[in-house]
Amino acid sequence: MTMPTNLQRRLLFILYRALVEARLLAQAGKAQQILDLADALEPLPGWMAAWKDEYLDAMRANLETYSKKYPGAFDYLDFIDKYEPPGAF
Repeated sequence: MTMPTNLQRRLLFILYRALVEARLLAQAGKAQQILDLADALEPLPGWMAAWKDEYLDAMRANLETYSKKYPGAFDYLDFIDKYEPPGAF
C-alpha cells in the first residue's frame, strides 16, 4: 500500500521536529524524555517504508502516550490531525 503524499510529508516533519527536540532535550540534560521520544518514533521509518493504514493509529497512540507523559512538549499529534507542516523544514 502506498502512503498518501500529504501524510508522508506530515510524518517526515514529525521526524524532523523530534530530532530538533531531542537535541534541545540533550542540552537540557533530559535523558529520560529523549528515550521516551525515541521509543515513540522508533518504528516510524520502517512503517513508512512498508506502509499499512493501521500504522497511523499505532503512531497516534505512541505520540499520545508521549504527550501525556510530557504535556509541555511539542504536540506532534497536531501535525497529523490539525496543521499542515511548514513548506520547508
